[in-house]
Amino acid sequence: MGVMAVGLGVVVGILALAIAVALAISALNQIKQVRSELDETQRQLNETQRQLNELKAAAEAVPVSPPPLPRSRSAGLEDLREELRAAHREDAAPEE
Repeated sequence: MGVMAVGLGVVVGILALAIAVALAISALNQIKQVRSELDETQRQLNETQRQLNELKAAAEAVPVSPPPLPRSRSAGLEDLREELRAAHREDAAPEE
């Protein structure tokens, strides 16, 4: 019975070793995939940073002037008001 126990122990040991190797290979493949994704993310980040720097440089190079102030229209508005009143008076006049 001792030989059979040793044989069983060897088989269990070999199976455990095979499982450990399979798990290690799987872990290494996952690490490679994560590393690849990390590298791609880093490339995208670098490109985005480059674009941001270009936009900042362009914004600094072209000064933006404020929009012009509206012209004074006080006299013109009064004229328009008078025209509007006159039009209302014409509309309100009885038809003959």
